[in-house]
Amino acid sequence: MDYLKDNPVDINSASQTDLEEIPFMTSIIARNIIKYREKKNYISKRELLKVDGVSDEFYEKIKVFVIAKRSKTDFVKDESGYVRKEGKKRGDGILGDIDVRFRSRVQQDLQTKKGFENGEYPGSKQKVYNRLTGLYNGKDYQLGANLTLEKDAGETNYADFYSGHVELKNWKFVKKAVIGDYVLNFGQGLGLRTSLAFSKGSEAVSVIKKDNNAITSYKSTNEVQFFRGAATNVSFKNYDFYAFYSNNYFDASIDTTLNEVSSFYFDGYHRTTSEQNRLGTGKERFAGGRIYADYDFLRLGVTYWNSSFTKSIKSDDSERQLYNFSGSTANMLSVDYDIIYRNINVFGEFARSQSGSVAGIGAAQFGIEKFADFILLYRNYPEDFSPVHSFGFGENNGNTQNENGFYAGLSVRPFKGLEVNTYFDQFKFPYRTYFNPAPTTGNDFLLTSQYKVNKNLLVYFKYRNKNKEESRTILDEQGRDAKKIDNRNQMNFRIGFDYDISKSVRTRTRYEYVMVKYDNYGGNNKGYLFYSDVRASLIKNLSLSTRFIVFQTEDYDSRVYEFEEDLRGVMSNVGLYGKGTRWYLMAAYRPFPFAELIAKYSATYLDEVKFIGSGNDMIEGGVNNRLNLGLEINF
Repeated sequence: MDYLKDNPVDINSASQTDLEEIPFMTSIIARNIIKYREKKNYISKRELLKVDGVSDEFYEKIKVFVIAKRSKTDFVKDESGYVRKEGKKRGDGILGDIDVRFRSRVQQDLQTKKGFENGEYPGSKQKVYNRLTGLYNGKDYQLGANLTLEKDAGETNYADFYSGHVELKNWKFVKKAVIGDYVLNFGQGLGLRTSLAFSKGSEAVSVIKKDNNAITSYKSTNEVQFFRGAATNVSFKNYDFYAFYSNNYFDASIDTTLNEVSSFYFDGYHRTTSEQNRLGTGKERFAGGRIYADYDFLRLGVTYWNSSFTKSIKSDDSERQLYNFSGSTANMLSVDYDIIYRNINVFGEFARSQSGSVAGIGAAQFGIEKFADFILLYRNYPEDFSPVHSFGFGENNGNTQNENGFYAGLSVRPFKGLEVNTYFDQFKFPYRTYFNPAPTTGNDFLLTSQYKVNKNLLVYFKYRNKNKEESRTILDEQGRDAKKIDNRNQMNFRIGFDYDISKSVRTRTRYEYVMVKYDNYGGNNKGYLFYSDVRASLIKNLSLSTRFIVFQTEDYDSRVYEFEEDLRGVMSNVGLYGKGTRWYLMAAYRPFPFAELIAKYSATYLDEVKFIGSGNDMIEGGVNNRLNLGLEINF
């Protein structure tokens, strides 16, 4: 999303695939945007409001990601108040075609964790991140490069994780070629997907279909979900051909007796001696290809890949993990389809893993002008479908195994200013899982609405009710531990509003209540959260935001989440439980048009607790505070 904000999509030249990479963009609306353009070019991006399916609410969501080049009426104002004409180059001649960006940040918990006190964490307390990205827009091609370095708190090496690549785009028949680190995302994630993706949420329709953005150069710091090697995409008429190769290490524990991988680690921490010993102990060689045909209304893709591990993955013959992947080789063959006819989009994918089992997902999405969008989706992931690089839609988002279900979602805009989203999902886990000793079922219902009362006031509401069978450990008649299946019901209710006091000052208030109930064995608990915040840009080039939160839950089981503003590139979705308060203050200052400084201080105060966390991450007392500092420079 950061990349798209910095490099918005030109609606006068974008392809269907380019438009579909925009968040919230459906294939139906993308097709309608192109059809409108075929009659005449857009003279302003606000002209999108004339396109079938583009409501005022939808336009507000996507306007920051699109541009109409050569427009004389479109201007953009960033958070610090800096205004410029959209599409205007930042320099003359070759300098106007070069974009070099540097991002640096330091994050530190101010309270000392036990691991630093006892010497288990030998490194400094700071989490440090640096990234340098360069982009050159030539006349007939685009050339980019990136280098990312990161160290976590407690690690000694400031380049504990490093990532980099060189990328060529749109040169003759070569759409894209990457040497270095990259991710692959094809179809609906059953056969091959290494990026995270949305699942169920307050957007009931637009985010369900996964973006098919194929090869993407990697700039992030998730230390496991990427490939390291080379990948290319060449195009000939209606066909795209892909080839990719990777030879990458991963963290694992090794059974030295059998010389097998006994367990994987995805956290990326290399602080303690045991964490350092598993650094890069496993290695995967990965190679494959894809053919993709685009016939306007019909798009078909076939993908195959094969991987081998230098150390075999240890098998677990117990019933609870009987079908998990094991061995030294894996492969996948998948076929995905995407059909668009008028206001109907039918899409899906079938995939066959090395176990011989076939998983499938299929969906039909309908657009009713600017009034409504509707989707029906069915997925069936057998228990013996053993994926290695899959991330499909589901209740257990990304765990594309041992699940089937039916999802129906509806988004309605009955009149200007009002948007209602709702879904119902019925799901089942046909085989036992690691935690549940028997098959389980569940269902999930959500209803959200937001109403723009006027240009300054937005009111929103959310209700969610989820039933899910879970295993619980109870005492039987003889006082022994016994596992029983119980139905867990969680109800969330949220109400809030955003109010713009002026063009420079915005306030937001929210109240959320959660209730957790069990059918058979007790343990019911509840909680609530209330917050109010203010964001202001009263001085040019300076923006401030602050939030104060009060929360109280009876258990971790009824924890409540709140998404916060933070440094660019940082995802801050804080889960709060117990009784206490939290607040933060963030400032963003732009001393020059090409530079920005960001700082955030946050603190959580828990009542009547002697410590927070456990093990080496334990903090004495009931205070947990953090300081984040960031720097952005666009050369």
